[in-house]
Amino acid sequence: MGVPESEAIPYEAQDLRGERLLVLSPHPDDEVIGCGGLIALHVQEGRTVRVIVATDGAQAGEAKIREEESRAALALLGGASVEFLRFPDRRLREHAAELKQRLRAALLEFLPDLIAVPNPAEIHPDHIALSCAFCELIQSDETLFARLAVTRVAFYEVSAPARPNCLVDISAVAESKYTAIAMHASQLVFRDYVAYARGLNTYRSMTLPPDVRFTEAYWTTPLPSLRTMPVSQIRAAAGAPVVEVEHEPLPVSVIVRTKDRPALLRDAIRSIRGTGYPSEVVIVNDGGAEPQLEEAKIINHPSSLGRSEAMNAGVRAARSAFIAFLDDDDLYYPEHLAALTGAAHTASHHAAWYTEAVSAFVRMGGSGKYETYARMRIFGQDFDRELLLVDNYIPLPTLLMRRDTFLDSGGFDPAFDLFEDWDFLIRLSQRATLAHVPRVTCEIRHIEGAGSITLESPEGSQRFREAKLQVWKKHASMIDETVMADVFERQKRRIGMLHSSLVESDGSQSQLRRDVDRLQREKSTLLGEMQALYERINEISMRISHLEGANEEVHKALAAAEEDRHEQSLRLQDTRAALAEKERTNGALFAETARLQSLLDLIYQSKTWKLHSIVEKMKGGA
Repeated sequence: MGVPESEAIPYEAQDLRGERLLVLSPHPDDEVIGCGGLIALHVQEGRTVRVIVATDGAQAGEAKIREEESRAALALLGGASVEFLRFPDRRLREHAAELKQRLRAALLEFLPDLIAVPNPAEIHPDHIALSCAFCELIQSDETLFARLAVTRVAFYEVSAPARPNCLVDISAVAESKYTAIAMHASQLVFRDYVAYARGLNTYRSMTLPPDVRFTEAYWTTPLPSLRTMPVSQIRAAAGAPVVEVEHEPLPVSVIVRTKDRPALLRDAIRSIRGTGYPSEVVIVNDGGAEPQLEEAKIINHPSSLGRSEAMNAGVRAARSAFIAFLDDDDLYYPEHLAALTGAAHTASHHAAWYTEAVSAFVRMGGSGKYETYARMRIFGQDFDRELLLVDNYIPLPTLLMRRDTFLDSGGFDPAFDLFEDWDFLIRLSQRATLAHVPRVTCEIRHIEGAGSITLESPEGSQRFREAKLQVWKKHASMIDETVMADVFERQKRRIGMLHSSLVESDGSQSQLRRDVDRLQREKSTLLGEMQALYERINEISMRISHLEGANEEVHKALAAAEEDRHEQSLRLQDTRAALAEKERTNGALFAETARLQSLLDLIYQSKTWKLHSIVEKMKGGA
């Protein structure tokens, strides 16, 4: 089923930040190649950053030199504290137990609220080992989980691009990151990691705005979700295939009990095939309609023989040296059989091997399909032979064992139709230890209305109590006062530690609530100040608008005055021209008048004019 484009990859950068960032690095250099930008941003903003380097990196250089390069690179990014665990390079998986102890101590001491971890879809075995060790630690340690309940986990990429749900813009610190990578001179001899990182960060910016030039990609999730999330689900969410080197597969038969639940049976078989592990599937139909399934061995009981006999029949019909178990309402996760057989390869002296399971509570939804409404971690504890006498903590679907061991132990007791697996495990545990593989690899489903035996006989019910008493009575010779006292004391200590963690967690939550109240109060104050500032800005904006309006009027008046002044200037020029013309005319007239006057004066002074005057007087006198 497809997903919307916007959900396939982010189209906006996110501010992935923590007040206390912890970076888990497989080798000296992975921290800057994968998270150099995130580290630089945190340091630049005054946040606390700590780096833990798991291996010595000696397969690709001298360990001491590589550590010096890491310190120099982190110093260039602004400074981050660094711790080197110095496990052998490329052999981190062999030291998983000690690695988890060291990680646990560091987590409890530092208490980060953001943890950067290699993506489990990486290719390098040390990258995968570190990621899986971290996930297993979170799943198996209630105290640690309680202390880190508000923490966020960011899985980063180094050697294998994955599909992220968070892109971080590192453009502002990108060049510092690449300079820090270049500090690992011993590694640049082998490959140009600066160019690789630059190319990957450039590619990751493809879906972001053009001004975002370099980006780091992460797949993030709240830490509590890892409690019920198998590593395969993280890999599937990250969207990249994983390459793992596996042992030669052990021959395994999976025994599946069923009765008239074909849809659930199909889901169960699909989950077995989804492991990708080559296994024989033996289906025991205990008195129901015959299942119509291919590629499975089917044993049909005409009438129900009970849960114990159904499982015994399946084991007898199996042809593999190892057997695993699954009821039709439960599910395997993809890594289930590989995790169990891997443990059997490395620790073959145990009577059986068991992983951890998630309890899923399921009911029919409005769509007509089953929907999970709650997921809990009920099962998950190291092997304790005495505790097993008092209570069962190993669900049957988590188990792998040799077929001949099952048969030699007598199989399931037909006298039990509830807790038959618990009775068997008690007997099995007397032969040898059972190895705990602390990984969530399967799902116990409690389905309302589907004949779930645990829902029909819940804890505290009459049938539940009777079945438990039946187990205790059968093994009463082993359950004496010493056993009860030892179990009680151990469980009391465990509960006490959990209680202390819960109290501390409650205290932390109370502090967080106070911090939230304080921040809310400060937020309200800031909002009030911002509102006042907005009002002031609006007032100033209004004044500016009025001034701009008045300024426009002034400009108009000035323009009109300028136009009037121009017209007056033109008129003045015309007047000046007219005056000049008049002055020229008057001058000419004055000159002509003067000439004529001179002429008249000349005439008046001439004899002719005098004779003329005498003649005129004579005429007048006549």
